[in-house]
Amino acid sequence: MNILAIDLGTTNLKASLLKIDEKDNNIIAVESITKKINPTIPSPRAHEHDPRVIKQELLEIIKHISRKYVVDALITSTYLFATIILNKRFEPLTNIITWMDERSVKYVDLIKDKALEIYRRTGCPPLHIYTLPKILWFSHDNPSLIKGNFILDAKSLLTTWFLGYPITDLSTASGTYQMLNISSLKWDQFTLEIAGISQDQLPEIREAYYLDYINEKIALEFNLQPKIPLILGLYDSGSMIYGLSMGRKDVGVVNLGTSGMLRVVVNKPIIDYSHHMRFQTYYLADGLWLSGGGINNAGVVLEFLLRLLNLDFKVLDEVLNQDPLYPQKTPLVIPLLYKERLFMLPNNIGFLTCKLSPDMAINHLIWGTVEGILMLIKLIEEALEENSIDFNDIMLGGGLAKYQGVVKSLATTLNRKIGVLKGLEASHLGCVLLALNVLEGKRKANEVMYKIRELVSYVNPDINLIDHYSAKYAEFKKLVFALKNYDEATPGSTRNCDKFSLD
Repeated sequence: MNILAIDLGTTNLKASLLKIDEKDNNIIAVESITKKINPTIPSPRAHEHDPRVIKQELLEIIKHISRKYVVDALITSTYLFATIILNKRFEPLTNIITWMDERSVKYVDLIKDKALEIYRRTGCPPLHIYTLPKILWFSHDNPSLIKGNFILDAKSLLTTWFLGYPITDLSTASGTYQMLNISSLKWDQFTLEIAGISQDQLPEIREAYYLDYINEKIALEFNLQPKIPLILGLYDSGSMIYGLSMGRKDVGVVNLGTSGMLRVVVNKPIIDYSHHMRFQTYYLADGLWLSGGGINNAGVVLEFLLRLLNLDFKVLDEVLNQDPLYPQKTPLVIPLLYKERLFMLPNNIGFLTCKLSPDMAINHLIWGTVEGILMLIKLIEEALEENSIDFNDIMLGGGLAKYQGVVKSLATTLNRKIGVLKGLEASHLGCVLLALNVLEGKRKANEVMYKIRELVSYVNPDINLIDHYSAKYAEFKKLVFALKNYDEATPGSTRNCDKFSLD
């Protein structure tokens, strides 16, 4: 069976043809094509994707693969927090507004007094990344744009192209809109009223296992067989979690890609007991939930640093594929380049570096940045532990998982054993397992799953560095919360840390 997995991410559009061998249940990535998505930036702090460009790229990728191979089914995954307005003829009225777009930040203030109630209803803290603040922004700047038109996410944009109507999966809806009720799994009337819209303007919501057949005219355009099934799928990190957790609850999954996250698979929606709203709760599938948090500042910060220093990206292979050099010498980095989705963090700091010294080199700065990213992940871990969300194993995925030094550093920072899937992308595994559940039943999916578990290797913490990382994290945390109260910080600046006492 050949399954074509479509993955629309923040940075890349990827299509991978995955073959499941019927005899030995191996998954083989027959062919993968990746196209970089260049953002459109019409104004400062804006970050958009042109849907017309994405559709054309998707058309070319699928036609290329389908000319060479028979495609038996398609499954989709897309990034969270994308918002696009379409008219009733499904014509785009805006570009896709991504999570990196910060123009809706000031409109979060309009819901601050209702933030706790919204959080209890939707599992989503008051952050600009969600669709609700973007609707308030659109309504303020151009009310006619919202009135009567469709407000969609990236997944329902794809399904509109393939199926002719907008439908999204519950995981994407839960993590994107800030308007899905975590008790009823329906659009929440309270937040709809705040947004000033009706649920008819939003996509239909269904489980990730939902299957329909691609419109025959569209199938012909994409060079696909008629009556080819399309499986709705999960959001991109949800697909990765589905693959890496392999059906197990109480498993923590860390993703370190352009953005990052730590989420734990649990059997009911759990929100932060405190008013700080330190993590989110999103639906996954099969009655399972994800409690945890995401960070905007992961691989994207390293990309910025390399561009700033005019370094080739290959330097990461040289630096991060080994243990940190003299970790006691790495600077303390607060990598808040972009406004964060962790509600308890300061949002006006920028990339901040402390404790630079004359004997430091570029590798030390790179490693300090990596450590700062991992310490943001540890903030989430602490919040989960304080809410009695227990987990034993941690599985790691994402682009930074390929660097052995990063894996070792994460294991040491969290003081936990880290599992890494070798030889197969985690999101591919999630897509295959989900597609097999739909097309051939759970038994077949389980057979593949048990085979894949043999491909997981584990990395233990470096016992010689546990105390060092623990002390550095305490310093990091103290500084971050001192900065939280520093109201005059300017986005993008580098601050002198001497004015903050860490004693």
